[in-house]
Amino acid sequence: MDAPWSSKDTLSIKDRISRLSKEIIDFEEYIKPTKTEKLNRDTLLYCITQLMESLWPSNYEITAFGSSVTGLQFPASDIDINIDFEQLPKNNVIDVLKIIRKKAISQHIFSFNNTRLAANAKVPVFMGEDDNGVSIDITVQNECFSSDRTAAWIAEYPALKPLFMVLKQSIANCRVSSLPQFEPLSAKTAGLASYSLVCMIVSYLQLQVPDTLKLSDPNYYGTLLMGFLNFYSQFPSTSTAISLTGDGAYLSKNECPIPLDAKSGKLTIIDPDVEGINVARSTLRFDTIQLIFGKALDNIRKRIASSSKNESILSSIIKVEKHYYGDPRREGHRFKLLQTWIDTGAPVVKHRGFNRRRGGIVHKAGGGDRHEPISRHKDDSRNNPYSRSNPYERRESVGSRSSTSSPYRQPGYNRMLDQDHNSREYERHKRNNNTHLAEHYREKSERSQKKRRYRD
Repeated sequence: MDAPWSSKDTLSIKDRISRLSKEIIDFEEYIKPTKTEKLNRDTLLYCITQLMESLWPSNYEITAFGSSVTGLQFPASDIDINIDFEQLPKNNVIDVLKIIRKKAISQHIFSFNNTRLAANAKVPVFMGEDDNGVSIDITVQNECFSSDRTAAWIAEYPALKPLFMVLKQSIANCRVSSLPQFEPLSAKTAGLASYSLVCMIVSYLQLQVPDTLKLSDPNYYGTLLMGFLNFYSQFPSTSTAISLTGDGAYLSKNECPIPLDAKSGKLTIIDPDVEGINVARSTLRFDTIQLIFGKALDNIRKRIASSSKNESILSSIIKVEKHYYGDPRREGHRFKLLQTWIDTGAPVVKHRGFNRRRGGIVHKAGGGDRHEPISRHKDDSRNNPYSRSNPYERRESVGSRSSTSSPYRQPGYNRMLDQDHNSREYERHKRNNNTHLAEHYREKSERSQKKRRYRD
């Protein structure tokens, strides 16, 4: 079944928008954490708590935030925790995170290769993944208000949670042919953060839902979903800011209490808790997200227009691995959603850090020039069905005697790049006395050199 979240009774509902509404409720139930997922998360959190107790007993307080507090969890959702100290045990939070990382590895909570310390981030964070595939992000002395605000909104607006679960799963797995590395619901690639999506849903519920539409109406959730996609696919983000204070409002540039950036792709959402902050400040490609909203709405409308009896409406925007209704879904990271590609007809913009101010390199999909810059992100062409050729497959090189040799193989570009990177990282971490990381990159550099000698 392409809609394993709904029974035959749901799929046999004659009114198609009412059928969509019931599917939204069914999907919320289908995607909620299983007993095993809850146990695995609780086990990891317990291990981290015991680790902290062994390092600094009675000098800390662990506070969870994010989806584990709000209940907006998905099968592969990670755990977000913040550790507050009465008195910081080291000179800075990065040193504290290094100690936590070293201790977690020594206690076999994580393997070294499954840990990462983002020391240069605006908020330093330690990330680890255990053997069960559960990830955790740890920060130190970092206040977070968004989780409490989201929990309060969920209690106030019953439609918020089911709409969020459906929108996040459907939009997050869309990919655009011209931006294959762009993840629409990831602030790391200039997309929307989860809290920004929550704010957008709340604003829509505050200001756009007609009084005649009631929660008891059978077409309630379907109407809200289609209305949300329609409204935000046309929202004038370059001239209007979203305010959530009181009953909510849309503010012009002159009315907005924070700077409203009129650049294309920007979105302004005034933080309801922290003065002078734009919740969506990391979003730089809202115009692309609007394109995805519009495409999702078109898919729903087409399915409604052509749908027969016993056919799912929601599966037009959410695609999962097929299995029968009633059978358990895959758990944790093994649960996969299928990607939906949107062809824009535009040339591919090669990824070079979406949040950097410098522009990306533009080239025709697939390319062909042997001296063309090679992306270090292999997925951009390999997984893009609109890429006219694959730069990683073997092809004939001009002037080469062999018809099977690759133009990228001859100069050894990728292997030299990896080797130089490992050597540089080794020297950098050695200077900074990061012995674990220095040893890690030294071993990688040696393995790379051995492979190169073997191939040559």
